[in-house]
Amino acid sequence: MSWFIPLLIGFVAIYLVRRLIPRAKVDVKDKYVLITGCDSGFGRETAIKLDEMGVCVMATCLTKEGEQSLKSVTSDKLKTFQMDVTNSQQINDVYREVKGQIASDAGKLDQNIRHFYTLLTLDYIILSRKVLY
Repeated sequence: MSWFIPLLIGFVAIYLVRRLIPRAKVDVKDKYVLITGCDSGFGRETAIKLDEMGVCVMATCLTKEGEQSLKSVTSDKLKTFQMDVTNSQQINDVYREVKGQIASDAGKLDQNIRHFYTLLTLDYIILSRKVLY
C-alpha cells in the first residue's frame, strides 16, 4: 500500500503538467500539402486525416485503383494524381497540374503567400531531381 501514494502523486503531476503546458495550434484549414504514396499505408491514412481537417490535399497514387479507392473515402476537396515517383516525366506532369490547380485557387483565397511556399517547395523538389538524377 505504501507504493500507492507515490504512484498517485506521479499520475497527478503528469496530468497537471500536460494540462498546464500550452500546445501549439496550427491552422491547417485551406493549406496545401502534396503527399506521395497514397494508395495504401501511411500516405493514404495521412491524406484521409488531413482531408478531414480541411487541408487541401494533393495526393499521388501509383495506380488508378488507388486513386479511385482514396476518392471514395474523402471529400471532393482532395485531388488525386497518378504518379510513379521514379518516373521524371510523370513527376513533371503532376508538378504542372498541381501548380495550375494552386494558381487557379489563388483567386479564391485571401492569403496567397501560402501558395508561394507550396510552389517554392515543388520547384525545389523538381530541381533536386534534375540535379540528382
